[in-house]
Amino acid sequence: MRRFMVVACALVCLQLETVSAREIFVDNLVGSDTFDGLLDRPVDSGSGPVRTLHRAMKLVKFGDVITLSREGGVYYDSLALTGTRNSGSAQFPFTINGNGATLSGLRAVNPQGWRKAGPDLWKLTLTRKGFYRLLRDGRPLPETRHEGISPLANLPEGSWTAWQGSIYFHSDGEQPATEAFSYAADQTGLSLYQVSNVHISNLTLRDFRFDGINAQNMCEGITLSNVNCINNGRAGLAVSGTSHVQLDGGSMAENGRFQVRIAKPAGVTLNNVTMEGEPTIVP
Repeated sequence: MRRFMVVACALVCLQLETVSAREIFVDNLVGSDTFDGLLDRPVDSGSGPVRTLHRAMKLVKFGDVITLSREGGVYYDSLALTGTRNSGSAQFPFTINGNGATLSGLRAVNPQGWRKAGPDLWKLTLTRKGFYRLLRDGRPLPETRHEGISPLANLPEGSWTAWQGSIYFHSDGEQPATEAFSYAADQTGLSLYQVSNVHISNLTLRDFRFDGINAQNMCEGITLSNVNCINNGRAGLAVSGTSHVQLDGGSMAENGRFQVRIAKPAGVTLNNVTMEGEPTIVP
């Protein structure tokens, strides 16, 4: 009798899990955070996709699906998955369908923020310190790194460096205030903490100040399919603690310090991932 009750409870939990799984649609063009998120196109004043990932994360529960509706669209947004609510089971994983969309951490540089620091040398001081990314017309500019001594005297034309908490840019003729500069403002594109059975597909995370994806601790059953991490300040993917992440396809490219950073005892499985060099393993 006791065994029958255990089996019956397991079946009920499975049925509830199946029934509760929903798909939440996000569209930052036609969506509204007043909508219910249950349809990929607006239907009436209450039905249709939400506009932001922040709102989608308020609506989802265990085993749900988030779908970014707009193929190829850019979302200036980020994701943070934490705990059971943002987890799933082996049969019904918590899922994010990117549909080819991009999450970007970029923000425009205020033209008034530049200060002249020398002949063709300009200084930009940002509120958040640490890792930086600087772009012009949407294209990353080369960074010059240094070891403890000032790099300003020999900074190549058209490149930038971080020095004493500011960005220094060696102009190649134009005043930066007259050009379209942007920088990596948001810290991390996708944060994972104490989640299990998560599947993320067809998504690009780029131009974040710290990491494209950071699996901090106690993350298991994490699968990234055709996920790209590009031009992030520290790492494309950083995994630490007891976490394990599997990458199937996708690419890690042009990230500031590491393409993939693994802090022991964490682990990463790479299947057909395009990446320069090998993952960096740190104690």
